[in-house]
Amino acid sequence: MQVTLCIVSALFGGLHIIAAVSQLKSDKKSVPASIMITGSLLLIGAVICNALRKPLDYIPALLGCAMICAAAIMNGVKSQKLHIQHHIIRAALSVLLIVGFVLL
Repeated sequence: MQVTLCIVSALFGGLHIIAAVSQLKSDKKSVPASIMITGSLLLIGAVICNALRKPLDYIPALLGCAMICAAAIMNGVKSQKLHIQHHIIRAALSVLLIVGFVLL
């Protein structure tokens, strides 16, 4: 179960890094993209802490997921294309990942 949590978390973080870098290429001064990259790096850091069996690995996971979700909402508001279902799914997956880090 721990391996699955780490793989899904790393994919979640990695995909959001790709999305943020893509946004930075089109809009050089994108604050939400910078926040999303930082959150993704925190989530990947939580994966590394979990793999190394470090305590409190859920703290960077919580901060990272919160930053990713906040940046995505900021992007939606900024572009005036806020897709609520997309954000609900992202938030639900973030909550599941955080619960996984807390329980494992």
